[in-house]
Amino acid sequence: MRIFWLLGALLLLVFAYIWFNPDYQEQLKQTVEELSSDAGITKKTTSVYKWRNADGEWQITDHLPPDGVEYERLDYREDVNVLPLPPQLGGE
Repeated sequence: MRIFWLLGALLLLVFAYIWFNPDYQEQLKQTVEELSSDAGITKKTTSVYKWRNADGEWQITDHLPPDGVEYERLDYREDVNVLPLPPQLGGE
């Protein structure tokens, strides 16, 4: 029974060291990202195109605009919120 308490205390000490050591947290985060990219797990990115139509209205589509139309390509990661924060939460 004492061995379980000893292992539990040791595990708790390891977690406390990781929690209170920001350098180790960053190193652990980088290691996890490297392992996930090596395993083929990547963050998905979506590309959209922003352009104005003949009436001057903004269009945002997932396909290229007609030839000769100036456009801006925007890349968004699926794990990032692209909507602005509402004023209640400190947004503009």
